[in-house]
Amino acid sequence: MSYNRQHAIYPDNFPESWASGWGEDEYGLWMAFTYKGARQQFRWCEPGTFMMGSPESEAERFDRETQHEVTLSKGFWIADTTVT
Repeated sequence: MSYNRQHAIYPDNFPESWASGWGEDEYGLWMAFTYKGARQQFRWCEPGTFMMGSPESEAERFDRETQHEVTLSKGFWIADTTVT
């Protein structure tokens, strides 16, 4: 997935008051949150429409992975690494 800065839809509150760092790179907007020395980075997922699932031609595709259109009406922040 490519990031097109020219057509980006920015969040209303950027950066958030809790952000310890923020910026924009080749993947889009990011913000960081630091707590007791641990830093977690978040990525902005802008609203829009995209195809989710796997095409029927994909090797080893499961039946439950049917391709379908998804629309996000609101953007959201998501951590860019797994937290356990």
